Amino acid sequence: MKTSLTVIAALCFSSVMLSQTDKTVMAFTKSIEQEKKAEYLPAIETIKSLNDSLSYETNIRLAWLHYKAGLTKKSMDYYQKAIDKAPNAIEPRYGFGFPAYLLPDHAALIEQDKKILEIDPNNKVINGNLGSLYFYKKEYDKALPYFRKMVSLYPFDYDNNLNLAWTYLYLGKTAEAETCFNVVLLYAPKDKSAADGLTAIKKSATANEKTIAAFAKSYELSDKSDYKGAINVLKEAYDKTSYAMNLRLGWLSYLAGMQLESSAYYKTAMELMPNAVEPKLGAVYPASVLGNKTDVKAHYESVLKLDPHNTYAHYNLGLLDYAKKDYQAALVHFQKVVALYPCDTDGLLMMGWTSLQLARTSESREFFNKVLCFYPNNESALLGLKSKPESETKNKTGF
Repeated sequence: MKTSLTVIAALCFSSVMLSQTDKTVMAFTKSIEQEKKAEYLPAIETIKSLNDSLSYETNIRLAWLHYKAGLTKKSMDYYQKAIDKAPNAIEPRYGFGFPAYLLPDHAALIEQDKKILEIDPNNKVINGNLGSLYFYKKEYDKALPYFRKMVSLYPFDYDNNLNLAWTYLYLGKTAEAETCFNVVLLYAPKDKSAADGLTAIKKSATANEKTIAAFAKSYELSDKSDYKGAINVLKEAYDKTSYAMNLRLGWLSYLAGMQLESSAYYKTAMELMPNAVEPKLGAVYPASVLGNKTDVKAHYESVLKLDPHNTYAHYNLGLLDYAKKDYQAALVHFQKVVALYPCDTDGLLMMGWTSLQLARTSESREFFNKVLCFYPNNESALLGLKSKPESETKNKTGF
């Protein structure tokens, strides 16, 4: 699933009204081609020629094109219209952040980010963004809870640990800062910012020197695809109580094809940090290779207990249910994805196929046509438009 701000930019080309499907698909396709040539104003006129001021998809497309054209205020106006159309969606509020960030005053951006967190309190990107906005305003006490929340869910995350470390330092919490700086050095052993931070508090990484050196060597070896060598280096400095060590060994063991060992390390990491999302997502990799769908499902479900709006987990649980032909259960997960990100083509495509299997043909056609606005020649969407529900096919073939 694509849920970062970078990807949202690519998601702002979407859909279609059934009453003018062909016309809309053609207009969106043409506008995409114009955008590729940086012809933003003509692309805007192409969309406006549809005379459709009401649909969510038209407004969010116009919002994005106005942003690309440098028309910040108009872009924000169109994003607001999209927000009004889908107030419970995260996607248009993400988009709003692009033009709002260009304003001298970030009050409107902060307002939308906080509204996103009302919908999805554990949203990694937005918590990080708000923390950073307050950090650079030197409002460290306001930045602190956002970074702390993300580190609690993703304890080995580079950006949030580094930001949290500096926030702690500026708040005079040197012991906490030192801990976070040292985590950063495990992730990036040569990180200058973390080293500068430790110097600033007149501490060094001496106590952690052996571990940091082992991590550094493991990165060097894994970059050469010598995963077993990277594992052996870490084992020489192994500390069973180290979350980062077990997480790293879980990943390296997976890459080395040692899936049982990988699962064991991820299990230890989960026991050390039971409220972290990170190791649960990691544990999916070896479980998938081992073909243990029960464990895969359990890991994703455990993610949702901590982060109910995690669209990556919802999407993949939907795929598991779809593969089992439990289409109604799959639909619930895909609906969650599309409700939060109405232009997400992965979610739209699976909504199309799931609706088709549930014999909701008119709905499935709508979803497939929305996908075609983003990917005009998407083979799966085109196939879906020609397909019939599985139940009808079985009836005709006698199976």
